[in-house]
Amino acid sequence: MIKFKGDAHEQLTIKGKSSKNERGIYMIEIHNLTIKTIKDNRTLIDHLQLSIQKGDKMVIIGEEGNGKSTLLKCIYNEQLIADYCTYEGKILKNDFSLGYLSQELSAQEKMQTITELFLENNWNKELLQAMEDFRIESFVSDKRIGDFSGGERFKYRFLKLLAMDPDILLLDEPTNDLDINTIEWLEKFIQQTSIPVVFVSHDETFIRQTANAIIHIELTNRKQTPKYTLTREPYETYLAHRENNLLKQEQVARKQAADYKKQMGKWHDVWNKAEHQHQHVSRSDPRLQKKIKSLKNQKKRLERATDNFLEMPSVEEASEFHFDSLIHVHRQKKILELSLETLQIANNQLSQNIKLSIIGPEKVAIIGENGVGKSTLLKLIMDKLQEHSSLKIGYMPQNYEDLLDPSQSPINFLVTTGDKEAMTRAFTILGSMKFTSDEMQQKIGNLSGGQKAKLLIVKMIMERCEILILDEPTRNFSPLTTPVLCQALAQYRGVIISVSHDRRYLQEVATTIYELTSAGLIKR
Repeated sequence: MIKFKGDAHEQLTIKGKSSKNERGIYMIEIHNLTIKTIKDNRTLIDHLQLSIQKGDKMVIIGEEGNGKSTLLKCIYNEQLIADYCTYEGKILKNDFSLGYLSQELSAQEKMQTITELFLENNWNKELLQAMEDFRIESFVSDKRIGDFSGGERFKYRFLKLLAMDPDILLLDEPTNDLDINTIEWLEKFIQQTSIPVVFVSHDETFIRQTANAIIHIELTNRKQTPKYTLTREPYETYLAHRENNLLKQEQVARKQAADYKKQMGKWHDVWNKAEHQHQHVSRSDPRLQKKIKSLKNQKKRLERATDNFLEMPSVEEASEFHFDSLIHVHRQKKILELSLETLQIANNQLSQNIKLSIIGPEKVAIIGENGVGKSTLLKLIMDKLQEHSSLKIGYMPQNYEDLLDPSQSPINFLVTTGDKEAMTRAFTILGSMKFTSDEMQQKIGNLSGGQKAKLLIVKMIMERCEILILDEPTRNFSPLTTPVLCQALAQYRGVIISVSHDRRYLQEVATTIYELTSAGLIKR
């Protein structure tokens, strides 16, 4: 059953101190949790009522910048949000231990060696099995966590969580840097583990495969009105119920409004006749006076009845992506002819004998295991195209800060000339991407990962790029926005060269898929 904010929520019954192994206990209880931003006092979460219990595989979804990661941090340790948010309410953890996987590494974490990370371990069966699956035999190494690829970092960080033997796992965008094999491993782990898992994810396929409960966080009315939906059901079922409920609510609201309009129309007809008699026929007739009083009371009853009318459903809509329809790369135009004897970083050879030929308007996706050099290859492709191609090129790196100055505002990033027409267009496009006026002009460093990704795409749209080089383009978009982006990229008439492990993106956007291996590129 779907529970909307304002409905009766789950009843929490606590009877004294209970052991961890007692069946049915609520492991975490959240009562009336409200989270507000410090900068503009905007409410992200409003009176959240939530219990986390054994068997839960709960996903937190919502648009970019809605507070999903903030909620997860607050559940783990309220101090993690103290710099930018305040909170009210109670979070009861009932002596259960929590393991938290953050979305990004801190500077201190990047400098830790493998040995330092695993100084203390609980050698449980989950840890030993995961080590075997990841083919990691030892935790003794001077190599720093920051030196690994994103997928390799995940493996060590996830093993560290298991080494802590947590009662509950909190995972923030765990699939962001993973190859398809590791994503599928994590899916099976979540499906089979007895540990409750609460996670934030943008990966629709991953959510469908793992979640048995949904927390949907929305900010409607230009991000001024927070609402949440809690349901304990699979994702596909939730989407179907949500669409059906919204349709029913809209139908009832429209009928109530139409009926009220019809009743008020009849009332006005009767009132106008009574008013005419009152003014022109018999002002002193007691029957007429009684009728007028009755009509006034009837109007009040009709107006009071509207207090119980259903409102038209207010939902947060996905962002809109509109690439210029005039962009067109001819089918016979040669875009790229690449031949590399070796692909390497420093003295470390990653792959060899790489040959890649692209003729427009292909949409190429490169897959491969973590650490094989996909992002390195993409950067080499971009460098060669910038040197030799006459077409306009747009680039989305895996690390957005490679292109974004965190101290700059989104508007200043998009428009460097101060041109009024360009400024108006930037404001309009950012508005369609659900940026508020404040977000358009605050520091980029304050934006969420998804908002930064949107900003890079807006830049490509405004510059009418004919070649898009995209490193994991959907990695920070919500499961509601990703389908919209995939549709826009599928209809885009330029060239796309990308790295992706998003199975929806690979199916709907890519026209050609290559796998990068240590032996070279293999066409799939």
